[in-house]
Amino acid sequence: MAKEKNETTNQAENQPSKQTEQSETAAEQKRCDVWAECVSPGGIIFMSIYLVVSSILLVYAIFQFWPPPEDEVAKQVEFFYWKIPISADLRLLAVVVFTGALGGQIHTLRSFAWYVGNRRLMTSWLIQYILTPFVAASLALVFYFVMRAGFFPANSTTQNMNVYGFAGLAGLVGLFSTMAVNKLKRMAKELLGPLEKGEDRLKEDAESEN
Repeated sequence: MAKEKNETTNQAENQPSKQTEQSETAAEQKRCDVWAECVSPGGIIFMSIYLVVSSILLVYAIFQFWPPPEDEVAKQVEFFYWKIPISADLRLLAVVVFTGALGGQIHTLRSFAWYVGNRRLMTSWLIQYILTPFVAASLALVFYFVMRAGFFPANSTTQNMNVYGFAGLAGLVGLFSTMAVNKLKRMAKELLGPLEKGEDRLKEDAESEN
């Protein structure tokens, strides 16, 4: 009898924990199921048009902002119907930003085509497809600042820079943004030292810093 009472008590003690686990699992599934449905055909067509048009605009912007030859001095850029006054340094910055965004756009187009072709495109991916070029452009700009400050003297001018080299680097940074972030992380570790682990940091963040 005593043994049966102990088993009953243990079951009663374990039951709340199981209910808690089930409620936590249900809450986690509820959070993860946001926008978990597949994209409709109309959404795929709209997203395809958006990606193609934005890619064409990025290529056009690179052509328009590309620095002129050394024997020509252009103090303004004609972008559609706007005439934008701009210096040579800002031209190079704009080319880096647009080329980085184009690299991120290429990554987005490849991923989008793959998931649509395999009928696995989820609605939650659309936000990432929209934001990836902006993330890639920001990373390319940071890489440009690091490269310009670390490998070129302060008195160097844009005319002495290899525009093709910076544009190619920006495109690679945008295309392989994850690898670029890891490279920047290693550079920050060497410059600032390892990050101290606190008790309030998530386990995933602590492991990613190792």
